[in-house]
Amino acid sequence: MKSNESNFRFIEQEGFIEIPFFQRAYVWKKEQWEQLFDDLLESFNNQKTHFLGSIILKQVSTDAGRGSVRSLIDGQQRLTTFSILVKSLFDKLDSDDRSDNAKTIYQTPTKEKNPKIKHSRLDRDDFSKILRAENCKTFLDRDEKLKKELKNKKLIQCYCYFSERINEVANFKEFFSYILDSKLWVLINLENNEDEQKIFDSINTSGLKLTATDIIKNAIFDKAIKLDSKWGEWLYEKYWEEIFEIDNQKRDFWDEELATGRLKRTRSEIFLHAFAIIYKFFDSEVSLEHLSSRYKEKIKDFNKDALESFLGDIKKYAIVYFNFPKIDQSTPLNFENFETRLFHILKITDTNTIIPLILKLKTDLLDNKEELEKCFYILEVFIIHRWISNKPTKPYNKIFGALTQNDLGGNYYASLKDALKEELPKVNEIKDCLISKYSYLSNKQASLILFWIELYRRFKNKSKQDTIELSYIYSLEHLMPQNWKKHWVEVGVNDELAESLIYQIGNMTLLKGALNSTIKDVAWEVKLHGDKSAKNNIEKCADLLITRELLNKEKWDKYTIEERSENLINEFFEIWDID
Repeated sequence: MKSNESNFRFIEQEGFIEIPFFQRAYVWKKEQWEQLFDDLLESFNNQKTHFLGSIILKQVSTDAGRGSVRSLIDGQQRLTTFSILVKSLFDKLDSDDRSDNAKTIYQTPTKEKNPKIKHSRLDRDDFSKILRAENCKTFLDRDEKLKKELKNKKLIQCYCYFSERINEVANFKEFFSYILDSKLWVLINLENNEDEQKIFDSINTSGLKLTATDIIKNAIFDKAIKLDSKWGEWLYEKYWEEIFEIDNQKRDFWDEELATGRLKRTRSEIFLHAFAIIYKFFDSEVSLEHLSSRYKEKIKDFNKDALESFLGDIKKYAIVYFNFPKIDQSTPLNFENFETRLFHILKITDTNTIIPLILKLKTDLLDNKEELEKCFYILEVFIIHRWISNKPTKPYNKIFGALTQNDLGGNYYASLKDALKEELPKVNEIKDCLISKYSYLSNKQASLILFWIELYRRFKNKSKQDTIELSYIYSLEHLMPQNWKKHWVEVGVNDELAESLIYQIGNMTLLKGALNSTIKDVAWEVKLHGDKSAKNNIEKCADLLITRELLNKEKWDKYTIEERSENLINEFFEIWDID
């Protein structure tokens, strides 16, 4: 490995620089562009030295007539951004100055305008368009489709940003010379026999941190092209690009960050973690920080057949994962759809460690819907009961991790039932939780229970006019209010009795809109039917069956609360039968 300080004109001596086809897409945003430009401009104005970081290159081949071809191992984001800045300045030069500097952005012969940097597959088209454009404004004016898609085009956004910012530079020619001729870089050249993967992994680059997915993909396809370069690219197209990167919808889905405990992880990282657990080369208790190293260890001795089989399985499971129900607040839910019901409950209860088991069941039972429904029901009962009980028990990651990696035999349902029954709370413990005998039922818990009881009732009475689908958009209301001492003292009597009534399931309902603060704590008749001053009351917000049943209640006291609690608890156990 040889390193030396260098200015950007080093690129003129290269035939072209190739970014490996599998490297991640361009991810820098305005924050990084602004920092780069401001730093360079400040250094230029004060004639200070500046350092942009290292670029690691490895000799690949010599291209006849065009010189050496080097592979870019590290520095893609910085080199790409800097090249676009150079192009933005290049646009403002006259024809003579352009001729003198064309080799910094174009391959020889420069009139063909082939980019000096051959970009990765994901960004190659946009990068080439930028290098061939006359300037940013003309470029966009001639392409209405591109204008509409601009929010998904980070490279072109970068080009537009720098094309605007350079208007701030009065002596732009001197600035252009400064950024080309100053020794802003450390250039590192690797010998053919050096392992670029080890060097890549050991470098802490500036900019946006690589995700575990980036590192895993890099390792897999670096391995593939070393086995056979053309085959490696074919492998990438068939098993990776098609699933993870083929269009904006796929890329946005897999790149979305989701909360996993205290950290956020991309969906692709969560999926690859689940896949590694299913394949038994990652323990559910091990930190995700070690995920990429486990993948590298797994593929280390793979031959071509093993690597293709491994990627084939990743693709198979990724398709199933991609088609998981997408649940948000607006998703229409109904009781009959067992799959969306479970996924909604997983979302509200923040049960993420079950994903590997769900993925395994969905994949293995793809053609056995009846068995899958029974398995999902077992998991739903288990999660709801454990969540309501609030008792310290064996952690989910151990329970679900073991189930994922164990052989469930021919009868998945029976195996799950057998494995989970010892971890369930008792019926009386759940009843005590629903009437808040020892600890309060949280608003989140009560809302979920009441929502699914409502959908259960609609399912049972589906011949009636009420729709059987609802979105999870309702507000929880305590019927006897938490501030009870002014208007509810005859019911509450004392703190102990009042709290035992307020926080049980029978004293709660769901409303379409939150009640006005002026009416939340008033006496029952006013809270139910309202007065002239209040915009909302229970009657006006009673869209649901569980709320409409309250409209004929002339009073709300200990006996009506306990009676309603008993009815709701019976329905709870009808839905989630612990036996």
